Amino acid sequence: MNFKKRINFIIFFLLISGIIFSIPGYHNISLFSSFVRADDKINEIPEISGIKMEIPSVIQAGTYLHILDTIRNKGSTSTGPFSLQYYLEKESDPDSDTYISTQIVDNLVPGGQKTLNFSSPVPADMAPGTYHVIRIIQVNDIVLSSGSEMEVSGLLSDITIMGLEEGSLSGFFESFDSSLPLGEEYSIKSWIRNTNETYPVISKLSYYLSATGLIDENLIFLGESPEITIANMGESYEDSRIIVHEQIPEGDYYLIASFLPIGVSEGYSELYWVSENPVFVENAKPLVTPVVTINQVQTTSEPDLTTVKTEYPDIMNIGESFQISDSVQNIGGTVAGIVRVEYLLSSYDDGSKGTHLAWWTMHNVKPGEIRSSEETLGIPSNIRPGIYYFSKKISVTSNPPEVNTDNNYWTGNRPVRVEYSPTAKIPDLTHINTKFPRGIPGDTVEIIDTITNIGNACANNVAVAYYLSPYSDFDPSTATYLGVWNVDRICVGEQLVKTTPVTILSELKNGVYYWYSVIDPCSFMSYCGDEMPELDKSNNINVGRFVIGPCVFGYC
Repeated sequence: MNFKKRINFIIFFLLISGIIFSIPGYHNISLFSSFVRADDKINEIPEISGIKMEIPSVIQAGTYLHILDTIRNKGSTSTGPFSLQYYLEKESDPDSDTYISTQIVDNLVPGGQKTLNFSSPVPADMAPGTYHVIRIIQVNDIVLSSGSEMEVSGLLSDITIMGLEEGSLSGFFESFDSSLPLGEEYSIKSWIRNTNETYPVISKLSYYLSATGLIDENLIFLGESPEITIANMGESYEDSRIIVHEQIPEGDYYLIASFLPIGVSEGYSELYWVSENPVFVENAKPLVTPVVTINQVQTTSEPDLTTVKTEYPDIMNIGESFQISDSVQNIGGTVAGIVRVEYLLSSYDDGSKGTHLAWWTMHNVKPGEIRSSEETLGIPSNIRPGIYYFSKKISVTSNPPEVNTDNNYWTGNRPVRVEYSPTAKIPDLTHINTKFPRGIPGDTVEIIDTITNIGNACANNVAVAYYLSPYSDFDPSTATYLGVWNVDRICVGEQLVKTTPVTILSELKNGVYYWYSVIDPCSFMSYCGDEMPELDKSNNINVGRFVIGPCVFGYC
């Protein structure tokens, strides 16, 4: 156990012993709400073990490490929310480790398993050598020691990290617009190269604005690209689309792209590049002068918290974590003792009836002060795929209380898509071929259907329903149900073929109709009940054209 972890363990012991109640850095510990007895705290530590960890055998410093980590609750009770911190521990120096990521788990039932799928930047100055990837459990915002009780046991993985080779990664801007409109989508096109002859590279591009073109503390973060894999001796074209936030002041800025977040890559100029010419940031929307009324709430004598900037991803994966960048400001006249920000996900564009995701807690926010943080949130496994709105609520829970709460609620102006991760252990059913019949009204005909499972798990009790409709877009309320093929079980890679007899309605008139073969029809009916979880629902419908008329009557 290295020195840093020993200190964490001592702090944890003092906390649960009641010797100290407030320590800088342990900001969620409250004398009245979070203090517990030592025996209570021990009972709350989840019994988590590692089952399998998949990582590459070799990576280069200054790139991203992709981790697939499967964990299990071996205890007899549900865990509740907890998080795992991941470190790289050098084999030749166990007292030295490097933090790389925190992953949040909403809950694990007894015996429950979960696969965490994420990528984390590896600092450019990592010394070459063999490292162990270790997990440290964290509960109730207290980082527990990495001793035998707190370090998650089970199968771990080793990785060889090579030193950053000068010039092995390079990139340049192919094109971008000279004007950058606030509040709108902005396209940045880049070419990136990996000159390593042996190993591919995983990376993400982080984008910044700089008034001077220099790497300093005044950089403005724009966003980052999705994960990019560059083959050994290969190159990749990246077209990133960034929403430019409206809080950026107008003016000329240089555009910066970096293979690692600035701070992780600081001092390594080969890992970032700067545009030759500046771009002009302009306000695409006309400024609206606020109307000041004599009844305006005064906040000079109380704290008043409001949102400055919140950045969040466009896609969130069910059961996995993601990062946001958030800033709030106290525009009141008094210090806000305890400030809590609740993050939610809502089906409504006004952010109402949201599902809780996480908390961010701050202490002693001074008048005029802006607090910023990179927070890790998680999407609960009971959230259904679909379109949602990311929102948050700010609360001051100390005295003096906040009087003006009108600006405490914030909802993102763009929706997010919530979906399953491509590596989630769930099925994905699709059609290989559907042979729709010809016939006349009143005939009993046969539909020959072939389906397969291209997902990551077997599917049980699957229904494939058949419909006939006068419309080319499927809607169960306007389609006529004809029959169903019930599949007991279909596993990954398996193909099943079935001939299902159906009867064409005798009252149909001459015209154009459409056959439909629909896998898991409950996915398309709000009143049907629970749908079957799948990686992708867009491939569940096959459609065929069916014409009733003189030619069909003659079977031509």
